[in-house]
Amino acid sequence: MTDKNLLQTLTLPDDLHRCSRQDFLQLADEIRAEIIDVVSKNGGHLSSNLGVVELSIAIHAALSSPTDKIVWDVGHQSYPHKLLTGRYKDFPAIRRKGGLSGFTKREESPHDPFGAGHAATSISAAMGIAKARDLNGESFAVMAVIGDSSISSGEAFEALNNMNTVNGPFIIILNDNEMSISRPVGGLSDHITAIRTNLVYRGVKKEIERLLLQIPKVGSPLVKSIDRLLRRTKHLLINYEKAGVIYEEFGIRYIGPIDATDIPQMIGAIRFARSATGPVIIHVISKKGQGFKPAEDDPTTYHGLGKFDAVSGEIFSQSKLPSYTQVFGEAMLDLAAQDDRIVAITAAMTEGTGLARFAEAYPDRLIDVGISEEHALTYAAGLATEGKIPVVAIYSTFMQRAFDQIIHDIALQKLPVILALDRAGLVGEDGPTHHGMFDLCYCRMIPHLVVMAPKDGPELRAMLRVAIASGQPVAIRYPRDSVPAEGMPMAPVEIGKAEWLLCPPKAKTLVIAIGTKVSTVYRLIKKDDLAVSLVNIRSLKPLDNVLLANAAKGIHRIVTIEEGVKQGGLYSAICEWVQEAKINIPVTGLGLEADQFYPQGNRQECLQSAGLDAETIVGMI
Repeated sequence: MTDKNLLQTLTLPDDLHRCSRQDFLQLADEIRAEIIDVVSKNGGHLSSNLGVVELSIAIHAALSSPTDKIVWDVGHQSYPHKLLTGRYKDFPAIRRKGGLSGFTKREESPHDPFGAGHAATSISAAMGIAKARDLNGESFAVMAVIGDSSISSGEAFEALNNMNTVNGPFIIILNDNEMSISRPVGGLSDHITAIRTNLVYRGVKKEIERLLLQIPKVGSPLVKSIDRLLRRTKHLLINYEKAGVIYEEFGIRYIGPIDATDIPQMIGAIRFARSATGPVIIHVISKKGQGFKPAEDDPTTYHGLGKFDAVSGEIFSQSKLPSYTQVFGEAMLDLAAQDDRIVAITAAMTEGTGLARFAEAYPDRLIDVGISEEHALTYAAGLATEGKIPVVAIYSTFMQRAFDQIIHDIALQKLPVILALDRAGLVGEDGPTHHGMFDLCYCRMIPHLVVMAPKDGPELRAMLRVAIASGQPVAIRYPRDSVPAEGMPMAPVEIGKAEWLLCPPKAKTLVIAIGTKVSTVYRLIKKDDLAVSLVNIRSLKPLDNVLLANAAKGIHRIVTIEEGVKQGGLYSAICEWVQEAKINIPVTGLGLEADQFYPQGNRQECLQSAGLDAETIVGMI
């Protein structure tokens, strides 16, 4: 088969059960080349996918999907899985509008039994599938593939603690690539590292590899040979006293560590686990960016990126303007130099939230809690009780996980914790699992919490400074986007004070906008010299009732514009204000609808699908 393009000629995943070892190696090369080529054009998650190519082949060669259920944690490392499950022809459009999702998605394929996008859900979901299987009297295998950073999060621990509710065959693949988006942290990560570097294991692995290389084919005879080999050597692979002690305490049999690029050994381990009567965890060692040197050398940069050169790895810059994230990071550096009470907290996203330089400058004042958003918020609350000013930088979509902590541990106690909600609004190609749609709504309803959004970079800096000085809990949300070019005026920023940017004398329409949409409307009005008044509301809570009342005088209609869900957001706030103030002016809202999840696409396509592009806006005002 090696003279053909296997991705095009094989019926996948079924034909994997008849492939030779050489076929597997060729297929791995083809998959890796296809991922590099497509991601270089579309952007996406690169290093994590390159690290699981051989692992994905081994999983599908050892199991029978979709009868057997494979649940990928987060799902951003599922590109090889997609290529191995009949989606090769559709792969060039991954992450594009109308194309394949960059994550697992139930609607996309029967080989995706559970949709993902957020970390640490795989074991819980797989357990639910396995329990349903047991109740139905079925016997298919269920597998959860989870990373070394995700497995240390709270939900994963809760699942492990509930493991006695399911029987075998139930397999957990612990994909240990020594790195999440930021370096894994915490006691469990240290434990995994100790296993990984165990010298006894290295010697055992070398001997097993020597024996496996003598076996030429990967068909049924090879599987039986590997299974027998593993049974004979499992006392060497399973270190009950050290390596697997944590998992054994949860009632899970431990195998590993195993080299994730060693496909025959991986197949054997999975088949061995497939035959077990109870849960088994297989600890595999992979390398992010495997086979593409730029990604191997810098897996963080190449974790999730835009377009790049598929040969050199050079990343193409899409904007000369800084991003909101960069502005936030620079502002944090400046403010921390002036106030040693400031502490930054992130949940495995030091680089992604713009805090890498802060971590270098103030290593003791940057706390990365790992993928533990709930813990991050209560940790921040504890810091605040002792006079520190915690700034918690977490993507909007991930902050949803800590909703109760914002209410119960921060707002109820009026603790001065600053929530920096990055990636608010429509994020683009990552799609519905990552759109930050809901933060204006879920933050606005929480007592004592100030809710703000900047129109540009200078306003973000000013808001952060004011929030830190306020002594109150404050949420500041900003998008995954470049800041607008300079050119808009800026009144002094105060909590609860709006900014009346444009007030033509004959204006009959009042536009009230927040965040990213302010600059869009400002430029449209200035460009066409429209007789439209514009208020940058700045603070969704509390509202500036005085300025709004003055701006509404002589107005015949109000239009609200927000890059968030209207119901519960700015539109609702202004409708409530109009009613309570007994002002007889109709209100029209432009924003995201509460009953809809928005699809993937580039940012402009996402805005168009939501009716928030410039053409739609100018037609409404």
